[in-house]
This record gives sequence, C-alpha cells and structure tokens, in this order.
Amino acid sequence: MQSPFNLKELYSFTKNPRSKPTYLGYTNGFAYGFSLNALQLLVALYAIDLGFDMSKMGIIIAAPAFFMVALRLPGGAISDRFGEKVILRFSFVTLVICGVIAAYSSTLWPLIIAQLFNGASRSVYWSAGQSYISRSSPGDAGKVMGRQLSFESAGGIIGAIIAGYCAEFFDYKTAFIMASVAAIVGFSITSSLPALPRKDQVRKFLASFAPAREMLFKRSLLHAHMVAFMAASYAGLMGGLFIAFFREVGYGEGETSIIRSLNSIGLTVLAYVFGTILAKIGSRNTALIGITLTGALSIGIAASGDLPIIPIVLMTVSGMTFGSLRALYPSLAAQNSTDSQRAMALSVVSLYWAIAMLLSPLVFGFIANSTSITFALFTFGGFSIIAGLLSPLLYLYGRKGITPSTDQ
Repeated sequence: MQSPFNLKELYSFTKNPRSKPTYLGYTNGFAYGFSLNALQLLVALYAIDLGFDMSKMGIIIAAPAFFMVALRLPGGAISDRFGEKVILRFSFVTLVICGVIAAYSSTLWPLIIAQLFNGASRSVYWSAGQSYISRSSPGDAGKVMGRQLSFESAGGIIGAIIAGYCAEFFDYKTAFIMASVAAIVGFSITSSLPALPRKDQVRKFLASFAPAREMLFKRSLLHAHMVAFMAASYAGLMGGLFIAFFREVGYGEGETSIIRSLNSIGLTVLAYVFGTILAKIGSRNTALIGITLTGALSIGIAASGDLPIIPIVLMTVSGMTFGSLRALYPSLAAQNSTDSQRAMALSVVSLYWAIAMLLSPLVFGFIANSTSITFALFTFGGFSIIAGLLSPLLYLYGRKGITPSTDQ
C-alpha cells in the first residue's frame, strides 16, 4: 500500500503545512475522528454504567440526529457561501461543549443535552470537511475523500482506545475532559487551514439553498441517498447497540473500546484504498456488496457473541464493508455536483444519513428492549441484506438517461 506521504512531501508539509492543504485537511480529520469517537464510545459506556435500559440508551444515541437533520442543509449553505473553515471551527467548539457537559452529568437529560451538541457538530462537519478536501485536489475527489476518511478513522481508533482505558482506570469525568482537549487541538489545526478559491461562488446566503430541493429527489443522487441511509443505519447501532452487546457478553470498558476500534481499523484500511476499489468494480457493485455483507456480518456477530475471537474478527471485517459505504456516498455526491454547490450536495445526501441515525437507534433499541439485543441485531442484518440485494435496481433507475461520463 502506497504511503500518503513520500519523504520529500512530508518534509515540505512539516516545514510549511499551509502549502499542502490536502495533507493539512487529513490532519484536521485525524483530530476530529479522535475527539468524536472518544465521545461516542464514552457516552454509550457511561449510559450503560448508569444503568439505563435499551430504550433510554436508544434515545441517548439517537439524540444527536435531531440537529443532524435540522442543521444539515444550513451547514452546507454556510460552507458554500462563507467557506468551510467557519463550519469546521463550529464543529470542534460544539464537541468541546459536549465533552464538558457529559463530564459533569449523571442523569438522563444532561446526557441528552450533551448529545445535542455532539449532533450539532456532526450535522455540519462532514459536508464542510469533505467539500474542503475534495476541492483541495481537483480531479481526485474519490481518492482524497477516501483517504480523509481513513485519517478520521485512524484518529477514532486511537481516541476510542485511550478513552475506554481512561474511563476504566481513572473515571468517566477524566475521559470526557481528555476528549474535549483533543477537540481544542483540532480547533487550532482548523484555524491554520488555507482558504481555497471557489469558482462561481454564490453572493447571497439564501441563494446557497436554491439547489437543495432538486437535490433531495434528483435521480442521479438516489443511489447515494440509499447508500447513506444504510451506512448510517449500521453506524447508529455501532454507537450503542453493539457496545451494549459486547458488554452484555462479558467484555469490560477497555476491551469493548478495543473491539470498537478494530471495527474502525477495518474502516481505515478500506477507506484508504477506496478510490482503487471504486474504479475497479463501480458504485453499483460496491453498494451491493457493502450493504449485503454488512447485514450478514451483523448476524454473524450476534450469533457468535459467546464464542472467543470469532465475533471480534467479524467486527473487524464489518468495519471494512461499512467503510466501503461510508466512503461511497460522499464520493457519489461530489461526482454529481458542481464546485460551487459541492457542500450543499454533500449536505443533502448526508441528510439521509442523519435521518437513519435518528431512526436506527430508536427502532432497534425498542426491539432490543422488547426482545433481546441479539434479536435486534438479527433484525437489522436481515433488513440490510434485503436492501443490498435490491440496491442495483435503484442504481439502474438513477442512471437511466445519465451520460456515460458521469457514470462513476
């Protein structure tokens, strides 16, 4: 696997980071992934430690999606009108607030409020970060966006492991403060990002919203919408139900953080080589394989939970299948949008991600509370397999009438 830096470029980057905006964007993504994944893991573990049932935990995990839905389009409009740095700074500040509130929480509502700030951050970060990185290297959107996701995931791996063991050997308050400090570091990196020129930039803020309505139902984006929805359905369970599952079968906080990070390792590896995979098998097959296998692996994890090693291996592999979906939908959005509307296109597609992040923890948390965590994971797996098998039909419908040059 080729390194993202050769020695000459690495020296140039360390000497003058602003001369390499793509690499500085990778560094920014690493810091965000570290802080965000640390907070996500800690909130789920803390909710379990406080004794909340699966329904209440589902509410806590779904709470960020409220702002993820409400702020998604405004975030894209602000990025297109005023530049991505405004949004990226906001994303890190709200993570800091989330960590501080959670550090001093011990009941349901303060945790929900902390999660609302987490959702405000996540609602706008991805479209701004992906827009910036794609514009930093014109013509290589799929490759650089995949690598950015790889760096974000690598930061998430380290952040989750440190957070889990920090909570186990110290306390949750210390762990939450550590995650907040990481977000402050990310804010500092964001401030050093150089501004990128933008052709045909809209002059009025309201004009940035103009393309949104068409994009919500645009035929060429329907496949991206579905991929985003299914990827987020899995991510919503990864943030809560899977963590509760491994705690239920006897793993401690630190061990659970390692298992969660193994999933992120799979995502990191896949995301880094995503551009090559997409070029070889195309978006239709990437979605078909990714959605179907993610469902099958979820069933396998639930079925083998009491066995040693096997569920951990399956968790790692499912990170790779999820990674293919996580990298695919923003790449499709970027390929089917103009430079001046890039952030809005990413925001619209990500809106479907946000809707699934709201529904998935609530629906499957209710199922788990009424039946069992294992049955809820089986249910998701079956749903994902069916959706994956049907995805080529939506692909063909979306591509009907599209010129071959846009069929990526």
